[in-house]
Amino acid sequence: MKGGSAAKLIVDALLQRFLPLARRRIETAQAQDGQYLRPSDPAYEQVLDSLAMIARHTPVPLLEALLRWRESESPKGANDASTFQRKLAVECIFCSACIRFVECCPQEGLTEKLWSGLENFVFDWLINADRVVSQVEYPSLVDLRGLLLDLVAQLLGALSRIRFSSVTERFFMELNTRRIDTSMARSETLSIVNGMRYLKLGVKTEGGLNASASFVAKANPLNRAPHKRKSELYHALCNMLSNILAPLAEGGRNQWPPSGVHNALTLWYEAVGRIRMQLIHWMDKQSKHIAVGYPLVTLLLCLGDPQIFHSNLSPHMEQLYKLLKDKNHRFMALDCLHRVLRFYLSVHAASQPQNRIWDYLDSVTSQLLAVVRKGTLTQDVQHDKLVEFCVTIAEHNLDFAMNHMILELLKQDSSPSEAKVIGLRALLDIVMSPSSPYVGLEIFKGQDIGHYIPKVRAAIESILRSCHRVYSQALLTSSKTTIGKIFFQVSEGVSARITLL
Repeated sequence: MKGGSAAKLIVDALLQRFLPLARRRIETAQAQDGQYLRPSDPAYEQVLDSLAMIARHTPVPLLEALLRWRESESPKGANDASTFQRKLAVECIFCSACIRFVECCPQEGLTEKLWSGLENFVFDWLINADRVVSQVEYPSLVDLRGLLLDLVAQLLGALSRIRFSSVTERFFMELNTRRIDTSMARSETLSIVNGMRYLKLGVKTEGGLNASASFVAKANPLNRAPHKRKSELYHALCNMLSNILAPLAEGGRNQWPPSGVHNALTLWYEAVGRIRMQLIHWMDKQSKHIAVGYPLVTLLLCLGDPQIFHSNLSPHMEQLYKLLKDKNHRFMALDCLHRVLRFYLSVHAASQPQNRIWDYLDSVTSQLLAVVRKGTLTQDVQHDKLVEFCVTIAEHNLDFAMNHMILELLKQDSSPSEAKVIGLRALLDIVMSPSSPYVGLEIFKGQDIGHYIPKVRAAIESILRSCHRVYSQALLTSSKTTIGKIFFQVSEGVSARITLL
């Protein structure tokens, strides 16, 4: 059997599985306003896995088949909500398939025409989404359109892995053609910028890191000066760069800084350092930029010159402590503090004196406990972030985390009840970590700090006794809301006791 015939048979067999599942998703999406497209479907995911595998070996016939399917399923004719809903559903499925395809397809696997076609598909949707499906005329399709644009952005990110220069050149070209400030050009610009948030920066080779440094320098949010509504574009570019840089800061010591790319790394440090200083000056002039500026400044500090990082870490954390007191910036400050602490512990702590690490940990935990005890952290996302803090510190130094954070949160004092729930959740995450070789409280024995076991048990039993006492009184005197809060604490405590005791 010839290679071409075998490839066709393989693709045809896959399509026999793909077509009915895709059609079912389209029909169900129309019936349920697109919600069916969000949850995972095991059978559909299995087909996408097969599609990814075939993309490694016979990419051209597979992509051509997907393009024919898209063309045949896209509705023609009437311009009504039902037609547009079906069109969006088809595009979502096509886009999700292309993401898996591009992630596995080798660069030499497609012709330039096919690669360019995928890029054109991405930018056409980013530029023309509002022309194709207006948010004003079809408000019921806003969520489905948003899902498609997120998938389009993911596809652009996948394409950038192997076509970085082409994608970034197209990005800057599209921005430059919209320098004349009209409402349409501004809307298109913001959509294009938002669509770049999953861009993959190459840092493992000199060439890749040089290209990445060049892109970051050129994408400096303050390089562009629109005539109207400057902050809108500046903020969009800040958010874009924050999303692009975040994966580099989260990879830990194994990923940053990259090795064997000294010359390119010097250029990178110069680029990110220059942008960081400009952003700090920009935020100092107008506080309305802080919410988008500080996350980016934090990332630029982490990914900049290590000497500059160490000399600026304490002042940066002090600024974030001040922002913790501002309710409008509180979660942003928590998130930035967690990011910079996790980066310090994972990338730099191994080469730092123990007393310096202890000072940073003590500084952060003291500030966090202070805001918790004041009762100013009232949002669930803020509580979630505190749990992450506890887990991050425990991964580096479980002894410190228990003594200075967890047991402090679990204390039966005047602390708000939320503190105890945060402490219990963090404790459960730590002892039930799938990466731990120990089960439950054995983790303390494994690290030679078994003296915490009776303290943990006593704290949980004390919380449960207090909760049961207050709950019994609340049944007689309190509202359903108050009872619900107490019951949540009881349930957390019972979960902890069952797991740990």
